[in-house]
Amino acid sequence: MIRTITVTGNLGRDPEEVRGDRRTFAKASLAVSQGKDKPTIWFDLTAWGQYEIKDLMRCSKGSRITASGKIELREYNDRDGNSRQSLGISLTGLERHEREERQAPAPNSQPQSSAASIGLDDDDGDLPF
Repeated sequence: MIRTITVTGNLGRDPEEVRGDRRTFAKASLAVSQGKDKPTIWFDLTAWGQYEIKDLMRCSKGSRITASGKIELREYNDRDGNSRQSLGISLTGLERHEREERQAPAPNSQPQSSAASIGLDDDDGDLPF
């Protein structure tokens, strides 16, 4: 049975492309907030397919994304040799959420000044051409 998950969060670091002997993949970490005063859930993202790798590599630290994929419980030993576990997602889909653009200031409501209104005249008699 394959377990899939879809979560939305922010990348905790810039994605990194890893080139192995047989395969290339990309990895990053995703922080998913549970709300104020609750711990953040961290997921290790791994992108294997060329499209998933390209999509992930277009993101950067802080990017807001929705990640979908196969959820995995990964076991590893930390620097002190202690056995640890982390949640991982092998990406099958990724959607980037662009930050909302700030509203542009309202255009100046005053009309543009014409040459006559700022004291210029049309006498070009001095010009050599």
